Amino acid sequence: MEKKIILKAAQMQAADIATIEQIGIGQDVLMERAALAVVSCVKRHHPKRVLCVCGTGNNGGDALAVARILHAQGIRVEVFLCGSRQKYKASVQKQYDIFVNIGGKIISDTDFFEYDIIVDGMFGIGLDRNIEGTYADVIAAINSASKNGVKVIAADIPSGIHTDTGTVMGTAVKADETVSFAYYKPGQLLYPGAEYCGNVIVEDIGIDWRYITDQNDPGIMTKTFTTDKIDNIILPKRSRNGNKGTFGRVLVIAGSSAMYGACYLSALASLRMGAGLVDILTHEINRTAIQTMLPEAILHTYSDTQMFFSSDDVYSERNDTGIDKMQIRKLLDAADCVVIGPGLSTNETAKFLVKNVLEIYNKTIVADADALNCIASDAALFEQLKSHTQSDIILTPHPGELSRLTGKNVTELKTDYLAKVEAFAKESNCIVVGKDAGTVVSDGEYTYINQTGNSGMATAGSGDVLSGIIGALCAQGETAFDAAWKGVFLHGKAGDAALGKTNCYSLIAGDIANALAEIIKE
Repeated sequence: MEKKIILKAAQMQAADIATIEQIGIGQDVLMERAALAVVSCVKRHHPKRVLCVCGTGNNGGDALAVARILHAQGIRVEVFLCGSRQKYKASVQKQYDIFVNIGGKIISDTDFFEYDIIVDGMFGIGLDRNIEGTYADVIAAINSASKNGVKVIAADIPSGIHTDTGTVMGTAVKADETVSFAYYKPGQLLYPGAEYCGNVIVEDIGIDWRYITDQNDPGIMTKTFTTDKIDNIILPKRSRNGNKGTFGRVLVIAGSSAMYGACYLSALASLRMGAGLVDILTHEINRTAIQTMLPEAILHTYSDTQMFFSSDDVYSERNDTGIDKMQIRKLLDAADCVVIGPGLSTNETAKFLVKNVLEIYNKTIVADADALNCIASDAALFEQLKSHTQSDIILTPHPGELSRLTGKNVTELKTDYLAKVEAFAKESNCIVVGKDAGTVVSDGEYTYINQTGNSGMATAGSGDVLSGIIGALCAQGETAFDAAWKGVFLHGKAGDAALGKTNCYSLIAGDIANALAEIIKE
């Protein structure tokens, strides 16, 4: 399976240095390869006139090299210089001198509307402060030209986007395409940075992170990855002589007297994802709806005066807690994975169900929605979660739920979402699926950043579908972490397939679940 490495700024800089020092590939060679990668992207658009906007660092040197190569190939190209010549790095000064010596043209006018393509080489991956003053004015000129049809191509990352977080540092270039050197960077995949990068093209320029000398430094070693192709996803094998028991049994504990759709969507997604059997435990009021909409599931219900578990003729009268642990145990013992929380509510019955699943179950638990809210509102449940060692637990919070779990406000979380999800995974001893436009999945050591999905998936029930997908993958034998990140990828891919048959306004969660058949067929 092809997992594409993601490097943070410090990791990329360490890899750059290691490539130069350990392998012996010079800075000039790496700069030439980077420039050729950008030139290839530029020429695909058959431009008549190109502008390279260059800063004082290595990113500016890359852009000057792009200008030199295009000029030598007969394409009309000009250069706009940002910053003082006295601040140029030696490599940048060298590229500047070569460009001038071959008759290259330097301009000072910020009227950029007459170009076909602008190459952004002002700031690279090392930016750590907000952009203001003259640089902000230049970015405004680039973005103004972009709005009028000029295509913008960023070298490595759009100027103004923080490499590690995707944060806009005051202002940023809005690129149509970004040519990323050697590896993906987090800021290219996390929002809002991803929106500013446009289409990201990763080009091999000879830098290899494996030559980093201090490989015991966790801050340097990379364990962050992504994938962008469905044929990179390997699903659990389906034996020709298997049966419904062979392909896993998912127990969905979801729905309440006020909500039946959540348990339906989660269970439907589990079935569509290949689970051989799906049990639903939900409130009695949902019986008719679920039996009508999803006859393939095995239904167990409870009411305010009694609970039904394995079948209609087996039930237990309410005791002080309202729940019979023995009946819960029977359901849990039969399940290969438990999905708990969608539409469950946060009342005492819901909390008791969550408590007992954490207490009894020894296989993978997928805790979503109200299960997370129950845990966030009950200190004892949260401590039980963190101390739970008998099984893997996958938490699937959206930013609001993650805020309640961590005590940090959403704005604080979103300023460095990657780091916050990773930190909470370590703190909670769980696998955390930090749902967002760029969903982050982490077990505290390894991290996946997702690229699939679309805005139409921001709809009620979409998360319920995701929980069912992950649950089915777990039940079929995937490890909890692999089930989590593959489930996120497939969920987004199904959303993209569904979008092809509707639109981002009209897409609903059921469309996502039903599109699983199409994308699995791929």
